[in-house]
Amino acid sequence: MTKNGGIKIPDSKPPQSSFLKQSFIAGILIIVPFGVTIFVLYKLIKWMLFFFSTGPAGILRHFIDVPPYVFQGISFVIGIVATLLLIIFLGAVTRNFVGRRIVLFGESLISKIPLARAFYVSVKQVVQTLFFTSQMQSMKRVVLVEYPRKGVRAIAFVTGVTEAGRNHNMTDQKLVSLFVPTTPNPTSGIYVMVPEEELQELDISVEDAFRLIVSAGISQSDSDVSGQDKKNG
Repeated sequence: MTKNGGIKIPDSKPPQSSFLKQSFIAGILIIVPFGVTIFVLYKLIKWMLFFFSTGPAGILRHFIDVPPYVFQGISFVIGIVATLLLIIFLGAVTRNFVGRRIVLFGESLISKIPLARAFYVSVKQVVQTLFFTSQMQSMKRVVLVEYPRKGVRAIAFVTGVTEAGRNHNMTDQKLVSLFVPTTPNPTSGIYVMVPEEELQELDISVEDAFRLIVSAGISQSDSDVSGQDKKNG
């Protein structure tokens, strides 16, 4: 209250200290995931360079007489190529069932360590934002679909409505085109056509749904998945 009996309206502008604190935290959230990722890649490439300079390339050096700078250049190129091949190999492994189970097991172990869990989820979310942006733009909304069996539901993304069923006299219902992604790699998945009446709308954004899938539920909050039955008409 003011001296005149009026109500004092608080200043809506945040104090300078609060602004600096929030800016600092936002900067940390950006720098740390990038720093961790770059550090891991640097260590991986450095290990590859050491391996090939002392291993196969080191043995080859005894048989081929080349200047040291040429040898170092060859080792560097081999290390980069080997790192890329290793990343592609690991990505290919995670696209099958056994690989996904291994990754999920590793993530379950990481999730039990608070600090490691926070770093891991942050890095995955940054990577998801960088690499899945174009894919997310084609997703219209998030739904729940009964898959892979009755009583079990999976998160899916609506990509459009198809008339394929009507055109081939298969059904009179309107079919919705869905992309059902896999965990933890949402770039792979299956395409299905489901009657619109069988879908359950989710009140979350496409970005939040991707984050939920990429983290295998680790980043889920209490309000992440709140399904609402889709009504006709």
